[in-house]
This record gives sequence, structure tokens and C-alpha cells, in this order.
Amino acid sequence: MRIGITSVSNVFEEWNSKDVADLKKAISLSGNTPFMIYADSLDIALNKGNISITQSSERASGMSNGREEINADAVLLRHLGTIRDYEQFTFRLFCIKSFEEKGIYVMNPVMNWLFATDKFGALLKLSNKGLPVPETIVSEHMFVAYSAVRKFGEAVIKPLRSAMGFGVFRVNDPDVAIHSFSTMTNMNKPLYVQKYFEKRGGGDYRAVVVGGELLGTEFRKGKTWKSNVAQGAVPVKVKADSELEELAIRSCEVLGLDYAGIDIAETSEGYLVLETNPTLSWQGFKKATGINPAKHIVREIISKAKK
Repeated sequence: MRIGITSVSNVFEEWNSKDVADLKKAISLSGNTPFMIYADSLDIALNKGNISITQSSERASGMSNGREEINADAVLLRHLGTIRDYEQFTFRLFCIKSFEEKGIYVMNPVMNWLFATDKFGALLKLSNKGLPVPETIVSEHMFVAYSAVRKFGEAVIKPLRSAMGFGVFRVNDPDVAIHSFSTMTNMNKPLYVQKYFEKRGGGDYRAVVVGGELLGTEFRKGKTWKSNVAQGAVPVKVKADSELEELAIRSCEVLGLDYAGIDIAETSEGYLVLETNPTLSWQGFKKATGINPAKHIVREIISKAKK
């Protein structure tokens, strides 16, 4: 079985090189063949019901120029790369969707991945199914966002699509916040305003779920209010209680994810799901828990691909 792993430019691949290396090793140890699929180097040809997907053979193998057809039995969707244009984003998205249209199993399924990687999209589905999430207001109007900060007293502002805590900031003065909102509005950015909660223990939980089962849980305590390992947080292994475990598994179920890292905080209102991460980086988790998710992810995709 040939299992493709999606990536993009060399810089982006370098950021995730340890995760990719774990996946490649796990695929090889399972007796299958790993290879890279570069989302920024794909061509799709449609003809009389046939779908042909090719990419630069130089990018694929490092041997020569030209194009080569991609023959995959399964695809691990990791990243689509830095996006600079809406049509570029939808093109890359539907390039991956093309594999599904050919009957190739993509994990996580691309439209489910899309919802889960968008902070608004993920919380929209979770909240609609009754799962606890922070009170959130999303708008393109800066005075709506201004009023939200004034209502919440203290708020967290986030980009809809970001990772590792980059671009996330906390504000308690609506008149300070409106300067950021004005800039974001001029850049045609939606405004995502979330009520700030103190996290018990000064951190939050990352629960890793694969195939509908909790693989393990880490508690991440940050040097500041942020709990991202990329921002300096220190992860430690913890045992999830039944409520936390059920919330993490249920979050994946609602979003249709085969695997994900679910970020959950314990607050004065109980557990709240903060974010979902269908392409999580697991190096901090692996160090803290001694569990490498890669072999479990590979086992799951092989099982799904064979059905």
C-alpha cells in the first residue's frame, strides 16, 4: 500500500519534519510505502469521467524534471501550506478532494478537516451539538467586536486559521481593541472575539484521539496565559477523567475526524473546548506521555483504506 503525506514548500515541511519523519517510519514499519504529496505542486486532469493527479517528479523524487502521476492507496492530509488567495486555497482544497473522488481514502476527510482547522467552523459544529465552548462572537463589523470586548470585560482575539498560538492576543480595553479591529477590517479579516477565562492550574489539556479512542492526555502550562508548546508551555502527562475523555472523543465524532488533538480548559464554567487540531504536531505530547501517535494514525488509515 502506498500512503501519501501532504506537505508543501521546504520551509513548511521543515517546521513539521519530526512529525513527517514519525509518519514515514510508522508507514515503513507497517510494511507499506510512504511518499510525499506536495499540495502546491499538483495538477488535475479531467477527461470523460477519469481523474488524473500529477505532480513535479523533481519535487516527488528529487531525480528529474517533468510530471509524474500520483498512485496512492491512501492519503494523510497534513497541510495545504501558506495561502495568499482565496482561489489558491479552494484549488488546493479540491486537489485533495480529487483523491476522495477517485475513491482513495483521505485522513482526515478533507471537508471535515476544513471545518476543524477553522476556529469558527469547529466551534459552530461543536456548539450546535451542545458541547461546551467559550462564549464567542464573530463578525466583520468592528463595532460589534468592540461591543463584545466591552461585554466580556476581557477577551481573546484570534485569527480564524492559525496555529501554535501565533496572532492570538488578549485585551481588556475595547478602545484599545478597536485599533486592531480597524486594521483587521481594512484587511478584510473577520473578527473572532472570545470571552477570556482563567484556566485552572494555569494551563489547558491536549487530548489526542485516534480512531474514536483517547490515546493520551497532556497538561500544558504556559510561561504566560498561552498554553501552546510553541509559545514555551511545558507539557506533562496526566490521566484524563471520564468527563474530559468523553468530551475529547465526542468532539472528534461531531467533526468527523479520524484523529485530532483537542484543546480543553477547565474553568469556572467547567470544561470548555477551545480548539480542535486535525493536523496536530505531537512532539511535545510524545515527550510528555511516551506515546507516539504516528503508529496509531497509520494503523487507522490502513484500516480505513482497506474497507
